Amino acid sequence: MKKICIVGYGYVGKAFYEFFKSYNHYEVFAYDNSKEIQEKYPFVKKDSNILNSVDLVVVCVPTPSKDDGSADISFIEDILSRIKNKILVLIKSTIPPNTTNNLSKTYPHLRLVFSPEYIGESNYNLPYPYNFNQEVIKTPYFIFGGNLEDTTEIVDIFTKIAGPVKEYIQTTSLNAEICKYMENCFFATKIIFCNEFYKICEAFGADYNTAREIWLKDPRITKTHTAIYDKDKNQCFGGKCLPKDLSAIIKHSAKNGYNPEFLEAVWHSNKRIREENTNILMIHRIYYDIEQKINPVYFDRDMVIGYEKLKSIIDEFLEKGFEFGSLKQCLLNPNRYFCLSFDDGFKEHLWVAKDLVKSYNIDKKSMLFAINIGNSICHNFSGMDIIYHLAQFKRLNEAFKFFNLKISTKNMFSNIQILKEHYIKQPPNVLLDFNAKFLPDLSLTFLNKKEIQELSKIATICSHGITHRDLTYHKADSDIEIMESKNFLEKIIGDEVSIFVYPEGKSDDDLYKICKNGRYEYGLSIKHKSNNHFCIGRKDAKNYCYNCN
Repeated sequence: MKKICIVGYGYVGKAFYEFFKSYNHYEVFAYDNSKEIQEKYPFVKKDSNILNSVDLVVVCVPTPSKDDGSADISFIEDILSRIKNKILVLIKSTIPPNTTNNLSKTYPHLRLVFSPEYIGESNYNLPYPYNFNQEVIKTPYFIFGGNLEDTTEIVDIFTKIAGPVKEYIQTTSLNAEICKYMENCFFATKIIFCNEFYKICEAFGADYNTAREIWLKDPRITKTHTAIYDKDKNQCFGGKCLPKDLSAIIKHSAKNGYNPEFLEAVWHSNKRIREENTNILMIHRIYYDIEQKINPVYFDRDMVIGYEKLKSIIDEFLEKGFEFGSLKQCLLNPNRYFCLSFDDGFKEHLWVAKDLVKSYNIDKKSMLFAINIGNSICHNFSGMDIIYHLAQFKRLNEAFKFFNLKISTKNMFSNIQILKEHYIKQPPNVLLDFNAKFLPDLSLTFLNKKEIQELSKIATICSHGITHRDLTYHKADSDIEIMESKNFLEKIIGDEVSIFVYPEGKSDDDLYKICKNGRYEYGLSIKHKSNNHFCIGRKDAKNYCYNCN
């Protein structure tokens, strides 16, 4: 019985481990030098000597991007350097053209074969014939590139499991390497193309989904990669494969004397779409001081950013040549200006604002602070903070009972989400009763009137409504919420409030109209609509990485 070792027990490695164990034709091992993997999967080998005691090594390790965008094959080189015997090695990791040939010169005792991999991490259903993204056995064809004697032996090994009906393509390693990049770059191009037409439809007022269905009636166009997911998040394409592979083929082609300008345009288009308004950062809670008391649920809900992390993001912008600017400047020139927006009026916002002004000499127009009247001034609508308080003290069941809801899960975060979706749709009288029954002392959590006045001297105060509800569900109350909060804040700070920040980031055409008619100049949301000052998207600072975009 042949022995096979899978190197790298990640998503692809697991799939091949299961594949080769099928039908008990082979004795299969897994090797991974990650302590986390070894602890989670005790059967995974820790000793690399296993690589010298098998008949076939299947390499499934990452080939991430280097700083210059080229592929980092150091993980592969490390594995190959540990194999001392003349062993057949199948490389499933995506590698630049000519890598197999070059590695064969470095490790002449190894019989290297490259095979493009099609296992993916799609989180939606793919019907036949596209359903081989999760199980190797369902792959309709296999491509093996290398010396004919070596690829033939690989075919024999695969045929015992995959059977004689599959197509087994034997070619050079160079052809196999290039075809993998062709595939991923085509998918990236198709995604960009569809995202561009989504925005074209938006500009003309057409419906992309309808246009897409009509377009797909042409049998020459396949449906895959044409749906636009997370329309409000400007995702375009991301993940572990497409960005790094597109970047790698661009860089390695340039090194070989050809500049692929079309692929560069695809790369820059993706970067442009994903970075829309990444110059307007959104911040909620900030861990500013070791003595600061923040409900642990805020951390669990991923609503907290460390102050040092925030400053490092600011420093990255400044190092890239950006300047602090007003919201207007950020919209007119997003490649030059950036600004910070803070939601909910938490107590630490004043401390942070003072320190930022001291450290960076920031103009007040570059720091936007959204104040929720119910939280900071009236203390009669405390939003999700009551629910977080109940969660901290394991009293969520009381909130479920108040709203006449049944607890369907033991997962605290799922229960918080259920309560949130229910809370933001309630009328004011219900929220007042809820607040009166459970309201904790939040005076140490939110800014008070005096602190808001102090903050207004060094930053721009924005309205965030009164009840922190999803106003798209409360059209009858939205006019009052939007206008009364503005008037209330203007009386407190003695200055105009011209920016409204939609609670929960939810907005629609009706709310845009109310803001416009109510003498607001801008509306901040999560989603972004081009040329609409009342639907300005923002980037969550917690998830921000300038060099990753």
